[in-house]
Amino acid sequence: MAGSRPAGRTRPVFEATVLSHSTAPPVERSPRPSAVVVRAPAKLNLFLELLAKRPDGYHELETAMVPVSCFDTLLVRRTAAHADVRLQTHWWPSAAAWTEALGEAAEPLLSIPDDATNLIHRAITAVKVAFGVECGFDVTVRKRIPAGAGMGGASSDAAAAIHAAVMLAGIRTTGERLAEIAAGIGSDVPFFLGPPELLLANQPPAESPGPTVAIATGRGEKLETHTLPRPLWFVVGYPRGGLSTARVYAAAQIPQQPVRVGKFLDALTAGSFAALHSCMLNRLSHPARLLSPVVGDLLSLMEANGLAPAMMTGSGSACFALCENQEQARQRGQRLGEAWARQGSAGKVLVLSSVSPRPRFRWA
Repeated sequence: MAGSRPAGRTRPVFEATVLSHSTAPPVERSPRPSAVVVRAPAKLNLFLELLAKRPDGYHELETAMVPVSCFDTLLVRRTAAHADVRLQTHWWPSAAAWTEALGEAAEPLLSIPDDATNLIHRAITAVKVAFGVECGFDVTVRKRIPAGAGMGGASSDAAAAIHAAVMLAGIRTTGERLAEIAAGIGSDVPFFLGPPELLLANQPPAESPGPTVAIATGRGEKLETHTLPRPLWFVVGYPRGGLSTARVYAAAQIPQQPVRVGKFLDALTAGSFAALHSCMLNRLSHPARLLSPVVGDLLSLMEANGLAPAMMTGSGSACFALCENQEQARQRGQRLGEAWARQGSAGKVLVLSSVSPRPRFRWA
């Protein structure tokens, strides 16, 4: 995720401190503007395998994730008028436009809670508790990332909220400490938070780091980042109807001989497009198809329209295909949309690229 800031403003600095397990982490605060805008990207899982069932109820997994160019936008304001976390969510360009695209299936997906069950609320509250922040926060969210899609919108918003709260409160801490907070909110939140070394830099690099892929293990919180030779381009289809992550994982089976990510990673980092196609995997596709036939229908439609192999991302219901370049993605995305519309059951088609892992923010 690439950072940006107005001329003349100083980017917040995250400095390493020595943390004790028996005492609260030391905190330094300095004056900051009262509002910040943070762009929160979606993600795609290019590989997802289940290795084992964990004692804590989660799955031990191995997955490859890339941030992609579909963004939610958070406007976060620090306030002394109250000590709460208050949220407002708006769908872009409008809830009516989403309803028109998705029909009745859109209604439950567009209803995002604004209470303590929202991951943004939980993330900012965790920062307040961890660092003794007494002020309140008002958050306005402009949603573009589909809900119930397996594209990580809620987790990405939570990571953006952690960034925003830390910046607005003037907190100086370690990237590792923020990653601990993120992992307590959700399995994918550390991925969206960004690599700790990017959080700790005293000055932003002259150029944003190029596209990367993160290999996540454990329940998704252990991350290893690899550089890609070039940006990746995707066509993403989001059907009418989301999927429950909990239901998909509950219906999944652990394979007797799990496939490891190494061969896939070698093909991806070498830029071997043909080899990559044969290595892509999502172990959650089978249970997702059983729970929602529209997933199987979409995958078949994509492959019939030049988007092969097509694969579901995360726990679904969005599906994607990798393209050679932007122009191919644009053409095949248009073709998919037209074919889908002829069936009378069209959802949303997105043409996306992989993006930098650096946070994107500006003072408001």
